[in-house]
Amino acid sequence: MLRIHVARLLRERAEAEGRVIPLREVTAATGISVAALSRIGSPRGGATTNTRYVEALCRYFGVTPGELLELQPPLGADVGCHVDTLYPPAITNAAATPAPNARESPTAAKPARGRRGRPKRA
Repeated sequence: MLRIHVARLLRERAEAEGRVIPLREVTAATGISVAALSRIGSPRGGATTNTRYVEALCRYFGVTPGELLELQPPLGADVGCHVDTLYPPAITNAAATPAPNARESPTAAKPARGRRGRPKRA
């Protein structure tokens, strides 16, 4: 996965400027929403982003993509490169999925309807 070092770069910039930099300020400068900044800057990683965000963040922090992004685990680690290996599905067994609602089931019995969509009288 790619780790995006937004939090570290923001902390370094704040220290260099001697002030706290609110995410609203980064949002105004980059056009990236506060929610997206929080998500891609999360230490948990795994957030998806796009190249426009990467470019905007590189320009804001004055860094290259190599300084913003880090590949985890690093190259050389015994990890496959297939997307399903890198990002396994969250739910792997069918028993964990909730049963469909009977009203939404295509096999559920539906009352007979008349011309105007109203139920027919018995």
